[in-house]
Amino acid sequence: MTLRLLISISLFALVMQRVSAQSADDFFHTGAQAYLTNNTTLAKEQVDKGLKQFPDDIKLKKLDELLKQQQNQQQQQQQQNQSQQNQSQSKQDQQKQNQQQQQQQQKQKQDEEQKKQQQPQKEQQKDQGKQADEQKQKEQQTPSGQMTPDEAKQLLDSQKNDEALLPNNRDQKHDRDHPLKDW
Repeated sequence: MTLRLLISISLFALVMQRVSAQSADDFFHTGAQAYLTNNTTLAKEQVDKGLKQFPDDIKLKKLDELLKQQQNQQQQQQQQNQSQQNQSQSKQDQQKQNQQQQQQQQKQKQDEEQKKQQQPQKEQQKDQGKQADEQKQKEQQTPSGQMTPDEAKQLLDSQKNDEALLPNNRDQKHDRDHPLKDW
């Protein structure tokens, strides 16, 4: 009776072991379903467990390679995204720098134009000031009611330009009869 009991217990343990144990196909199917539903972490866990128990199973090895390829592709895509973000950020930074440089150049041009505009004004003011000083000195040097030699020359030149030359028509009869009057 003990022998019978021992045999039945061992058969029961063997059946339970078979029921609880998964085959390589079970690990593969569970991993494949997880992969198809984009649950790569569960798929990787199932494949790793299956490969521990069944290291020579071809289906599990292929699924493992597929998961690794997908992981590499995701990493490459993330790296590309980061590099694109870095490039766009550097372009934005460069554009900002260019804008700042342009603003500085415009500001410098405006400053230079203002200086150029201010210089003639300052020179005109200086010239006007010098002329006023010269006139004051001349007025102080000449007594009132008298002209300076420069003023006299200017007056004579202005009158000289206003004079009209008289025509030389002495050959005509009516000119001989009437003498020319110059007053």
